[in-house]
Amino acid sequence: MTLNIKTSLCLFGFTCVSLFSFAQRYDQGIGLRIGDPLGFSYKMYGNNRNALEFTVGSTSRNRHGAYYEDKFDAINDFDDFRYADHDVEYTFAAQGRYLVHTAFPANVEGRLDWYWGLGAHLRLSSLDYSYFNESSQLLSDTRTNFDLGPEGILGVEYELQDYPIVGFGEVSLLAELVDQPLKLRIFGAVGVRYAF
Repeated sequence: MTLNIKTSLCLFGFTCVSLFSFAQRYDQGIGLRIGDPLGFSYKMYGNNRNALEFTVGSTSRNRHGAYYEDKFDAINDFDDFRYADHDVEYTFAAQGRYLVHTAFPANVEGRLDWYWGLGAHLRLSSLDYSYFNESSQLLSDTRTNFDLGPEGILGVEYELQDYPIVGFGEVSLLAELVDQPLKLRIFGAVGVRYAF
């Protein structure tokens, strides 16, 4: 390693340790969400144990395969064709949520809460469908899939006592209103946020 890289890493480490040593009760956090969707999470805590959370991210190309296969059957343009395969080019996901926190009945250092809430979930995907026509010729078509609906959330969150780090894990249930009304989909994620 060159001297500049070592110096930069040392300065970065010193800055992080300095920030962590002044830990207090925080009212905001930004971090990484690992799951579905994979992305960034921003959370703002209000009074009376409530919070607002916003996430943006994406999903693995291979996730929700059965969902998109079923979606092919629901598209009127494909009524006379037989599904062969699909490839998800991209998925953009966004969530906005209102959450209520309750202290978890455990004797731990730091803050351990469970939370529940309601929110909105938007997903926009581009898919390449491959399919057979009546004469068994393989064809393809690109489609945009737009999903929107309310979601219910249940999770747990732990904030370290002496450091501005918050970890969380959650599951949510989406009820689509746009695209496939009342289609239920389950999502889950874990993550970590830097609190400030």
